Amino acid sequence: MKRITLILAFVLLALGQAQAQRITDNGIFYHSFRSPWSNSYNPALFPNKSGGYFTTAKTDINLDLPLSYKDLGLQYDPERDVTILNVNDVVNNLIDNGCHLGVSTDLNVLGFGFTVKNKLHISASAGVRIDGSANVPLGLLELVSEGNINSNEMNSINFGAENILNLQAYGYASVSAALKLPVLPLTVGARVNVLDGLVSAAVDNLSVDLRTSDDISKMTLTSDYRLHLAGLPTIEDLEDLKDIDFSNIDIKNILSEFKFPTNFGFTFDLGAKASLGMFDLSMSIKDLGPGIHWTYNPIAIVPKTRDITISFDGVELSTLLTNGEIDTSFISNFKDSLLAMIDYTEVEEDFWYSMPTHMYIGASAHLGDFLRVGYLFQGLWHNGWFSNHHVSGTPFACNNTLSANLNLFNWLELGVANSFTYDGTNFTAFNPGASLTVGLGGKFQLFAAVEYVSSIYLAEIKAAHVLFGINIVGLKK
Repeated sequence: MKRITLILAFVLLALGQAQAQRITDNGIFYHSFRSPWSNSYNPALFPNKSGGYFTTAKTDINLDLPLSYKDLGLQYDPERDVTILNVNDVVNNLIDNGCHLGVSTDLNVLGFGFTVKNKLHISASAGVRIDGSANVPLGLLELVSEGNINSNEMNSINFGAENILNLQAYGYASVSAALKLPVLPLTVGARVNVLDGLVSAAVDNLSVDLRTSDDISKMTLTSDYRLHLAGLPTIEDLEDLKDIDFSNIDIKNILSEFKFPTNFGFTFDLGAKASLGMFDLSMSIKDLGPGIHWTYNPIAIVPKTRDITISFDGVELSTLLTNGEIDTSFISNFKDSLLAMIDYTEVEEDFWYSMPTHMYIGASAHLGDFLRVGYLFQGLWHNGWFSNHHVSGTPFACNNTLSANLNLFNWLELGVANSFTYDGTNFTAFNPGASLTVGLGGKFQLFAAVEYVSSIYLAEIKAAHVLFGINIVGLKK
């Protein structure tokens, strides 16, 4: 039957493939002296001189926009008292840089870590994460700016691409262990992340191909698409709510029927750290594994008839009027074809979603517990190393970050960073970030960070990453 979620999916599709995937992350806590969040990048890292820690209410928000306010190029005309937007300039900018919208939120509810005999570090955390991205196919932008005639021999424009839309919401629980080797100055760690999917909506394939004949006398339009949805209730599920007697709810019976997890998944993180005097070297890989297996209300929405072709060879204006009235019969000829093009069928099938895979390679030098300068390489494979779901290809992006951390007696830690990024298409050299951690009594930490911004000028910002929260980090006696 037709799902109510189909409407939602197509609305999200309207948000709009980027040419590449940016990393809006400086890893500003990676080289921190006392932040437990270094462990989230690499399971072999642990706060300095700490026997244990608790984390709570960490909120992480990341936003990546296709345009900044400056990119709109708004100009004020005082004579007409109007503000002018040059649409051609905006579209050309999007064609050159891609049109990508990314939003993610990570709420880490609770976490803790402790050491055993200064050799074994154990940590755990749990939270909820939402990742969303949408992309406008470049072919659609080219149609707006150049029309349907281009330099292609076939005069063909494809409005489609992979990864048009991806929305994933899931809960996670992670447990890690790191062991300091007895002979070598090396610590190795591993973490398992157990995932439970909440909502998934993805447009995995959209192909809308417009072709114009060489003599510009005829156009043909073909289309294909594939949507995946899971986790959301069906109309039947909503109707079942009517039968619940909320005045007499038996919690025991509800818990006995509760199935967890409904969309099970897992990934692994691996990490290592070598300490050589005042120098530290480290490396980690995050989110290796199959990802989330979506099994609750999973459906694929595909066209009933694939590769439908609509041909249009022009309209003779003189035939539009019959006895002084407009003849709409030619419109009726296209109506059935257009309806068939968007008509769809549902296929119930489970599917997998692979998490993006991250790589971190770090090097730092420290002056006691006072000053540390560091370098961090980040690599991102957007569809994961072992992508086993329907999206093919794994776009790669990377950045290189230089950072400095200043620690004042564990009461105050300041961090600054700047990354040199490459998203597969464009290179940018200035993406700063800063963090502030106030450690009351040296233990109770309040922290906040503007982890990454694409510019220090508000009008030029296209990407921003902020996070804040509370930690309690103990000191060894």
